[in-house]
Amino acid sequence: MRNTLLISFVTFLGAFISADSLLAQTNDPWSIHPVLSLNTSGNDVPFGVDSSYVYLKREGVHMRSPRIANPALPGTPEKVSIVAIRDEAWDELGEIQHVSIDEQHGLAVISARPYPGAPDYDLFISSTLPSSRFKKGDTANLWSKAYPLVSLNSSSDEVYPQFIQGGLYFASNRNETDFDIFFAPRHLQWQSASVLDFPINSDSDDLSLVVLNDDDMYVCSNRTNSEGFDVYLLSRNKNESLAKGFYLELTLDGNPVSGVEVKWVETSGFNRGASIFENTTDPQGFISLDELPSSRVLSMRIGSIESPVIEGSVVRIMNANGEVVRAYVVNSSGVLSVDFLPLDSINDLDLNDLFDLSGLPSRYPPIYTLYFDLNISTPTSQSADQLELWWQNNARDFIVKIREFALVLEGHADITGTTDSNENLSQKRAVWFKEWLISKGVHAEQVSTRGMGARFPVKLCPNLLDPFSDCPPAVHAVNRRVELRWEVL
Repeated sequence: MRNTLLISFVTFLGAFISADSLLAQTNDPWSIHPVLSLNTSGNDVPFGVDSSYVYLKREGVHMRSPRIANPALPGTPEKVSIVAIRDEAWDELGEIQHVSIDEQHGLAVISARPYPGAPDYDLFISSTLPSSRFKKGDTANLWSKAYPLVSLNSSSDEVYPQFIQGGLYFASNRNETDFDIFFAPRHLQWQSASVLDFPINSDSDDLSLVVLNDDDMYVCSNRTNSEGFDVYLLSRNKNESLAKGFYLELTLDGNPVSGVEVKWVETSGFNRGASIFENTTDPQGFISLDELPSSRVLSMRIGSIESPVIEGSVVRIMNANGEVVRAYVVNSSGVLSVDFLPLDSINDLDLNDLFDLSGLPSRYPPIYTLYFDLNISTPTSQSADQLELWWQNNARDFIVKIREFALVLEGHADITGTTDSNENLSQKRAVWFKEWLISKGVHAEQVSTRGMGARFPVKLCPNLLDPFSDCPPAVHAVNRRVELRWEVL
């Protein structure tokens, strides 16, 4: 055992992953391989994931690695600043080792010493307090006292808790030989935990588990008896329809466009924005779609603000017979982002060449739009006043309707910031609007949020060759917004 790893980090990182089949995951054959791009001669410990990055700790330094479609080849790790969380309500606890946040349910599970100087780490649970308990003017999360998860704790260490949709997993050395990974199902309120089978656990120390999706996960282990902990990828064959024989063609004025990256990403949930399939057009402007999941809605993205595609470029999706089943046209923004409908349900579907997702079948027009100042996650005073007036006039009908329909809040930023800052800021703006709706009596589970970054401007800068420096402030202002929509189920 390597107890030095246990005195590690306190993180505020939501790890709410869509993976219902954790308990049954060893029923299918799994392959396991070291992830060479994440491993060094020291200790490499993955501890969290979101739609864009996998987070790990390397010899005391927090790192993040970009997620791409092939989990065996994650991007190059870079240093990242992780915000620590230590709430006043938890002051009775000793040293905190790790915190996992389930934002949807307002829960935190904490690995900490039960009191200062205690010999081991136990698991504790805390919940966010209702807004009525907040101090006046305090908009930060307030947490309840941390209560021990008695049924999950032992006289040994319980570390690296992580939420998934079906429950909670953590590592423990209660068998007195090595660390193993355990799973406590949510439907039993985490009243019991089972040790997971091989290949998740081995005869050596297995310290943490990061679930990427139902078919891929990273395990931290020293199972090769190396001096340090390494990251391993566990994966199995994906049981979903693939676009066998389909291909994409990108042309401009009938000529092929090569070297353009095309991505399909998750459209919703905590994994929203995670890449599912990506490739680059070849010299003939083609991409084979043989490994693209074909039976679910994904978001297809071509071009970016930084690397736009020439206006008028045409994207065609062809089946094995060469018949066009999808067609899109890149507009003046040089960016195409559309909801890509399942390829196994193409009968009677209209082809779409729209940049604005609001015109696509899987999306409703905005109910209300809220505007924000530059680099600020709270709305302008004028927009906030208008929001209060709108609520006064519509609250009664609105509350009745949301008993049957869910809501989605889509946050947006202008293009003046970096890609990462725009993603974070747009999400914070959507969260502000959600918290405002909750304060008005809307239940949290009825509202989801999406950070859209700067990908979907409602107005484009007139000088597309220099949109960052030569663009009227009024254009940026209308793009800094949150759109409230009915969610398509």
